[in-house]
Amino acid sequence: MRKSSDDPSKVQKWKRALHRAANFTGFVFEGNKYEHEFIGKIVEVVLREIKRVSLHADYPIGLESQVSEVKSLLFSDGYDGVHMVGIYGNAGSGKTTIAHAIYHLIANGFESICFLENVRENSYKHGLVHLQNILLSNIFERKNLKSRNIEHGISTIQHWLQQKKKTLLILDDVDKIEQLQALAGKPDWFGRGTRVIVTTRDKHLLESHGIERIYVMENSNSVNILELLSMMFKCTNLLGRSI
Repeated sequence: MRKSSDDPSKVQKWKRALHRAANFTGFVFEGNKYEHEFIGKIVEVVLREIKRVSLHADYPIGLESQVSEVKSLLFSDGYDGVHMVGIYGNAGSGKTTIAHAIYHLIANGFESICFLENVRENSYKHGLVHLQNILLSNIFERKNLKSRNIEHGISTIQHWLQQKKKTLLILDDVDKIEQLQALAGKPDWFGRGTRVIVTTRDKHLLESHGIERIYVMENSNSVNILELLSMMFKCTNLLGRSI
């Protein structure tokens, strides 16, 4: 049996892996703080990283090209600046699914992230102040940051967002301009490199908020059917050749 040490490529891979591991930055306990506070800080960082991959990453056949097109809208001018992109389509067209996929593709490149799902439903059930508090909690991770009312929430969010360098904010299923005004005001709210994605059934709402980069969803059902038929045709050809 050949030893792994006899395989130069494996040895190089192990060397690179060990070099990377040795250069990871760890947590240093200085001894002038309580241990439970130090451990709590580590837990916060780990939970934040876990949160980044907590959403389901799979998406139906036929949406791959649409995900790629939305991503190109987000970064067509590079990675600096602040860009808002709208995803417009009818109910069931796959808007939220694409937003989830984009989240997984780019979340690790941002300092702070927040995916606010079902904005329409939750704003009716719980009010905009409730959503503002979720946003504050997710992006700034400070329990003492609370919105007393919509106007106070707007000024608090704006103030703290400007302290962040790069934020990824996704507002899913928005149906009122007031929701955008309360949660994602204007580009000057945000730090450089920020990306805001808004999914909605109302294209006029996006335009009213000054969002110029808009992706119009195709009929995802027809796209999926065509994709499936294409795959079935290919499989049939392959089977025919093997018989």
